[in-house]
Amino acid sequence: MFTQRITRIAIAGATTLTLGLGVAMPASQATEINAPTSGVLLVEDTTPVSPTTVPLTTPSVTQVIGIDANIVDGLSITAPKGSTITLARKGTKTQSKKIVGAQPAAFTKLTPGKKYAVTVNGKTVGTGTPVNAPGEAFNLAIRSTGSATSALATWKYQEKAKSGVIKYELNATPVSGQLTDARSGALTRTVTTTTRQAVIGNLDPDIFYTFTVTPKNTAASGKASSVTLPVTLGTAAGQLSATEKAHAVETARAAAQLAAEAAARAAANNRPAVTPAATPTGPAAPTTKTIYVCPSGFTEVGSSCTKTLPYTFTYTPYTYRTEVTNRAYTYHTVTTGPMPILDSFETANVCPGGYNLEDYGVNGKWCRLYGPAPTAQVKDAAPAGFTDNGSNYTKSEQIKNNPPTGYTDNGTQWVTTNPAPAGYTDNGSTWIAVAAKEAKVVPA
Repeated sequence: MFTQRITRIAIAGATTLTLGLGVAMPASQATEINAPTSGVLLVEDTTPVSPTTVPLTTPSVTQVIGIDANIVDGLSITAPKGSTITLARKGTKTQSKKIVGAQPAAFTKLTPGKKYAVTVNGKTVGTGTPVNAPGEAFNLAIRSTGSATSALATWKYQEKAKSGVIKYELNATPVSGQLTDARSGALTRTVTTTTRQAVIGNLDPDIFYTFTVTPKNTAASGKASSVTLPVTLGTAAGQLSATEKAHAVETARAAAQLAAEAAARAAANNRPAVTPAATPTGPAAPTTKTIYVCPSGFTEVGSSCTKTLPYTFTYTPYTYRTEVTNRAYTYHTVTTGPMPILDSFETANVCPGGYNLEDYGVNGKWCRLYGPAPTAQVKDAAPAGFTDNGSNYTKSEQIKNNPPTGYTDNGTQWVTTNPAPAGYTDNGSTWIAVAAKEAKVVPA
């Protein structure tokens, strides 16, 4: 966040100076500039606008007298140690503080946009006007310029009363994971502007960028708007038709012209013009070139870099439970002797009930009764695996428990597949990690 030192004077005699702070932006700059939209839209932030709270900041202190509107809704007064600082405004209670150490006197909860008279040790040295926190940036949109190394950013701003002069910081940062931290930092680009659009150049055509725009004033930063490109700028430029490329080039030209006009207006109003970050130029005859290779340990597969690992497993021995089965005795019938036969003489060829008349020839006829053979109930043998405990048949078995959750039975023990290591995913047969290519500088 930039800090604008509005008033800086030294104590010299009894001369009294009155300096204005927090001058409002003219209407021509406060209204939104209509940015060209004929470029090919690559990505846009559609996050709804929401209120934001900006923390107070405390500036560094030097041993001079200074009046800074670098605290939200407040002023920071710098003066030599031991000085008594007084703030006064008509209709409000006068406030006083003493400089005790190296820190400035911070006056908070002031009324933004209202001018306060500042007195140091009884002498009025100037005036200060507090500012509100900046509003919110939203609807950041990134469009192609037709070039593989630049992009046009446009955005909107939610106006906030009495927030002073607003500047916008636009950053293009490589998406994390593509490059080393050092290389990513070297390819980060920043542009500061007072308009609501900017062309940002000297970008790498072969990596993905995140763009962020942050509104700022002398006191704080407002809520930023951010988007990430879905394609590289090189891919986007290669997909444009001739007509689209011409429109994109004209859009970028118009944006640059509007930025120049805004700078001229700022100069006419005695405000410093904000110059976009210069685009570095390389040597006329480069001796190296940048190629993109897979990180160490990764193998190039098509346009991706992959690394695979075999599955690892966790094994657990079987556990068992004892189950006891009881069965009642069973019996079979056996014959214990011959069938009994009862004889009696017949009477006039008539036998008693139940007897049969049998003719024995010379021996005459007899009546014979056949009775049932004597039997007994014998206990069956114990079934296979059972024993007789004297009251029934019983069998005690060790039964294998079911596998624990997540485990299967491989025939000798229970087994489960371990989770994928950090950075890997399961492709159905192995664990696999995918990485972006890294930039490498080699001889041309």
